[in-house]
Amino acid sequence: MGPRGIVRRRRLAAALGAGVVLAAAGAASAANHVTTGSYSGTTSERIAVTFKVASGGHAITNFKTQIGYNGKCGQGGGPGYNVVISRIEISPSGSFSKRTTLKLLQFHAPGEVSGKASGDKVTGKVVQFLHGKVNKCYVETFTARIS
Repeated sequence: MGPRGIVRRRRLAAALGAGVVLAAAGAASAANHVTTGSYSGTTSERIAVTFKVASGGHAITNFKTQIGYNGKCGQGGGPGYNVVISRIEISPSGSFSKRTTLKLLQFHAPGEVSGKASGDKVTGKVVQFLHGKVNKCYVETFTARIS
């Protein structure tokens, strides 16, 4: 191999090395940083929501709130359900979602908590399902910040 071939190989190796470094930096910056600690806030119905962000920002633990009738289905109402989830994984993008069972005494209903975590703020939604679809009468949003 002549001098030109050696120079080309070195340039190719340098370019590939730089590409690996840039790809690793891009992956690191794509990962969402969520501050660990205790969070508190309120739902759209002014009900307290509390939880912790643990595991280096990769999980929500001890999520607690209530979801009640939101008035979007006319007069009347229904029972309020307790929402308690021990652990919800947070994806690298900051999104999270966990199916759960909403409870009130002997009443149980399927539900879900989902949302987005970034920095020291977590926003999301709690919903109840009725016949496999979101029950618009029981949908609440929430916002919580590190406390």
